Amino acid sequence: MENKFAFTVGGPDNWYDQYIQAGIELISAYIEHSEIYNSLAITDYHKYKETEIVEHEYGANIMIHFRSIDGGTFDAEDTITNHFPNLNRRATLVMVTSMFEKELKQLCDSLNSLLDINKPFKKEKGSLLANIKDYLCNVAKIKMNTSLEHNWSDLMCLQSLRNNIVHNFGKLAVSNTHLENYIRANKNIWIDKSRDICLNHEFLKDLVPSFIILCKELQEAIRERANKM
Repeated sequence: MENKFAFTVGGPDNWYDQYIQAGIELISAYIEHSEIYNSLAITDYHKYKETEIVEHEYGANIMIHFRSIDGGTFDAEDTITNHFPNLNRRATLVMVTSMFEKELKQLCDSLNSLLDINKPFKKEKGSLLANIKDYLCNVAKIKMNTSLEHNWSDLMCLQSLRNNIVHNFGKLAVSNTHLENYIRANKNIWIDKSRDICLNHEFLKDLVPSFIILCKELQEAIRERANKM
């Protein structure tokens, strides 16, 4: 008698394996590339910076120029070594959080079909991630364990950072207790005296393992839910 086996390829219960894993790998490579670019720019600064001495009756002013950065207006070294890399990292954070929002919203749409919920996802009041979690837990009946809850809370903190970066040009203007605790617990992010959100070269790289854990745990929770049908 011939044995028959059924395999499921793709679909929400293979969400991470099929749709997310490659994207996270590409994000990780992009983060690495961005930091290499930051380092090369700093190397170029020290190699090609130009010194201008402007004499006057009381002495002289020494200005350092680099490419289109006028040393008479800006601190060229601080701009290249600190300000520009931080702008790059914040831009990357905006892109990454936006990607997760899009993928998680699409996951809700897929679960509506997979689990025969017959209730499409619809954003109500509150943040998009809060709405998505409400749909996953209360509509799709996905059970989140403690680790998944923790990583989801961190993702919402990243969303809050993203919103401040986008709407307040990188300054922390709107905060909450969860976000403040997240910042205090992470040595790779700080808020300077001007309320600017500052990210060091380790911040984005260290997010990748948490993203992988969150997505794998969510995939497993979806499989457990699907097996109960």
